[in-house]
Amino acid sequence: MNTNLTLLLSLALSALLSFNCGKKEDTTNRVAEDYSKIAATDTSGAVTGDWIIQRELADPQSLNPVTLQDATGREFSQHVFERLMWAAGREDYELVPWLTEGPPEETADHLNYTFRLKKNITFSDGKPLTGSDVIFTFKAMMNPLVDAAQSRQAIDMLKTVELVDGDPYTVRFILSRPYFKAIYALSDFQIMSKAAADPEGLTDKYTFEECKDMSTAQKNPVMKKFADFFNSQEANRDPSRLIGSGPYIFEKWDTGQWVYFKRNPNYWNKTAVHGMTYPEKLIIRVIQDQSAATVAAKNKEIDLMYVTKPMDFVKELANPEKFNMKKADPFEPQFVYIGYNHNNVLFSDIKVRWALAYIVDRKTIIDKVQYNLAVPIQSPIYFGDKKNFNSELPPIEFNPEKAKQLLNEAGWKDSDGDGVLDKTINGKKVDFKFTYLLNTNESRKQTILVIADALKKIGIIAEIQTLEWSVFLDKIKKHEFEALMGAWVLTDYPPDQYQIFHSSQSKNDGSNYGSYSNKTADSLMQAYRGEFDESKRIEINKQLQKVLYDDQAYTFLWTPKAKYVYADRFKNVRWYPTPPTAYHTPEWWVPVSQRKYQEKN
Repeated sequence: MNTNLTLLLSLALSALLSFNCGKKEDTTNRVAEDYSKIAATDTSGAVTGDWIIQRELADPQSLNPVTLQDATGREFSQHVFERLMWAAGREDYELVPWLTEGPPEETADHLNYTFRLKKNITFSDGKPLTGSDVIFTFKAMMNPLVDAAQSRQAIDMLKTVELVDGDPYTVRFILSRPYFKAIYALSDFQIMSKAAADPEGLTDKYTFEECKDMSTAQKNPVMKKFADFFNSQEANRDPSRLIGSGPYIFEKWDTGQWVYFKRNPNYWNKTAVHGMTYPEKLIIRVIQDQSAATVAAKNKEIDLMYVTKPMDFVKELANPEKFNMKKADPFEPQFVYIGYNHNNVLFSDIKVRWALAYIVDRKTIIDKVQYNLAVPIQSPIYFGDKKNFNSELPPIEFNPEKAKQLLNEAGWKDSDGDGVLDKTINGKKVDFKFTYLLNTNESRKQTILVIADALKKIGIIAEIQTLEWSVFLDKIKKHEFEALMGAWVLTDYPPDQYQIFHSSQSKNDGSNYGSYSNKTADSLMQAYRGEFDESKRIEINKQLQKVLYDDQAYTFLWTPKAKYVYADRFKNVRWYPTPPTAYHTPEWWVPVSQRKYQEKN
């Protein structure tokens, strides 16, 4: 969400509440490790210094926390920008007040939330963080002309944000309707510097009320001017505009090569239990080709890498100690899926979508392509979330005969004997041919090749188009695809499927890329959001999973194990059950005698 997609789209996505998954012995024949038990802190004698060079498949889509849509951008932006409250300990899912003195004061009707900000917080440029910055961040996000549909859906009930009695450190959020997850949603957004991101003060010239209507916004020249700037490359990639209060400063971006972050020497909260940071620099190195990345890891040119090809993780890096590296394969809360454009005549029929589900040989693909580093799934809820996960959904077996039967029932037959199924639609013969859209992820390409071969045997021709990450994202949010393979990274808060599956989110660059629409599903999602009784919410959530399963809104594939290699000089490397990643690099440290990079380099 997402890997991504691995999308993000971290962003107010579906999530989990608990994690209890131990690692099983796999084909690497390594000693099994239980990643459900977080290692004890290893910071005795810890010192600051050294760098972490982390390989990524592509550039982040953005580092602007309001407009970004991918997991890499989210991961690194959270080192720069901070939230009102977050699961800082990462051992559990409890919100810890961070920019605030404590939890908000909530009215009995669940419509007002008042936060009191700490008064010692400064941005990295030394300017204080106040309620004006909080109001700016939310007003920027709520402007419908800003590319932030994936964020707005989480707080679409927000009426206004205001200072209480003019106090710059007391902020009140007023909602138009209750939302059980409001405290999570309001707390989770990263606060930006108004002075840096809105130098002309344009957000002061429009109201939250004007943000409610797209046509009103389009007629407002100030709102349009701000959105044009805020959507621009300058606002999404320029370090002078992306100034946060966090422990790292965004320093430099060399497109297609490197992104640099340096430790904030004046960080306001560096003595806090979860505020201490050790690496002097965090650096993204972009290497698109997995084979080249594996060579770079063996040559000690990178310090941390997610291995996209399971074969490389299992075989090419079978003995990481030879290269002064270690391996880890914890489960991360995410799911991989195949999505279809429901507005396309090929995929609008439920029987067709079920046929396509039956033609995916999950067992063989997980065994041969994923090297058993994955668990098959039937819904978007993480299997480790025992409360919310619907365990009663039957696994979908590989059954080409059933697929052919359903296609025949849906009217797809080989009428001209050319080996390709066809159907007359609106008086015109249509062949069942389509293209899977992928980003540059070799593992996904291998998976689709297996599926395409199975499809060909039943009379369906599927091709593959691979695009660079940012282009891929742009295409899918504009619904310019027939089918895609992607993944969603889940958040560390209670699940909510609204962003991905509600029909309203298929518009205005929302995250319902396939334009899935079902009135029952919409009603369940809306009822779920307004229900404050957890037991009732759980039941609604399980009903929704059944609807999505019956509709085959997605072809849900599997939850993969993460596949990491990292330099063995680092201490305090701990693996967590909370997104956006299983690791937290700011807490890694290196003894002085083992440092590889010096501050002056």
